Amino acid sequence: MGEQLSIDVLEGAYQLINYDDEDDEALIQDFNLRYGDRYADVLRQVREFISSLGENVGERIKRSYELLADYAMDRVRGFGDAAYALVKYMGLGGNEDVLKVQFRLMGFNEDVLTELIRAGILMHKRGGVVFVPEYLIPRLLEVSGDIPAPNVRELLSGLDQLGYVAVESAAFGSRPIGWLFRAIYGIDFRELVLKTRIDNILDGSIGELVLNPTIDLRELRMVVHEMKDSSARAMRRVISPHGQYTYSKVARCGIVYTVFGEGSRELIMLYPWIVPSRRVLDYHPREDRVIVIMHKPNEEFTDIMNEHINDIPPRTGFVFISGGDAMVYKPQSMGRAFDSFLDFLYRSNLRVTYLN
Repeated sequence: MGEQLSIDVLEGAYQLINYDDEDDEALIQDFNLRYGDRYADVLRQVREFISSLGENVGERIKRSYELLADYAMDRVRGFGDAAYALVKYMGLGGNEDVLKVQFRLMGFNEDVLTELIRAGILMHKRGGVVFVPEYLIPRLLEVSGDIPAPNVRELLSGLDQLGYVAVESAAFGSRPIGWLFRAIYGIDFRELVLKTRIDNILDGSIGELVLNPTIDLRELRMVVHEMKDSSARAMRRVISPHGQYTYSKVARCGIVYTVFGEGSRELIMLYPWIVPSRRVLDYHPREDRVIVIMHKPNEEFTDIMNEHINDIPPRTGFVFISGGDAMVYKPQSMGRAFDSFLDFLYRSNLRVTYLN
């Protein structure tokens, strides 16, 4: 073999011994990208090379890591920012579809992942899963680049309520209760995920919520908390309940403990938007609670709730505020506290109707 072809064979052999899929389609695709018309001949020589060395092939390739790294790095030129993004933010590989979305959110073109495979910076381990070769990692860690992080606060300021729901779910890894999400919003959560496209922030087109990897999760969570706190305070001014206000990072909502005569009290949970998860239902579930949401419920809300009546703590009610209307879903076990809370609604400028 000539020197150039020998390096190709070593490179191809490295991928083949790390490839663990019975289907060779992804492997052949990579060889075709890297070696063009020679790919079938290179693959044949790779198989012969591995067969000739048997169990020693791994050690033979390992002795050539520096040579392979030099060879691949010659092709890295022109991929500086993309290679930098890969090693800094994207975990040195993983699900191919997720990586494509992450690159797109960071502003790279649609073909960058294919070009990284062509350059040997990424290889398929199996169909749909790619990785950075071990011999390239030390070199790529030295690559510098500049991937600007988006202004999270600015980009989130113009979202609609379902956009905020998607962002919060992605930021905190929250998964809503399916039937309750549908009861409130009128769609399945998976449908929302697939429709989600928030430039430079979030994309759900592959069926899971993928964040721009340059975003600092701590910053994103802080912004979500601050936005919910600010909006919850505005909700409190509309309802004007007695009691001290606080913001709960556990329930991710504004909280007012309202104390009435004879020591009865109610926990008022103020949600500008809500990810209706176990976290919500399990927050002080034995107390009198009213969950207030700034959203008009699905028309089938009451029917869905009746189907799942045993899945909601009996002392929990819901109030939906939309425009000038307050739509009330009374708890199964009504106490004086809830009656007193209704007095606040009637004294407000809201028009009160009942869902059950």
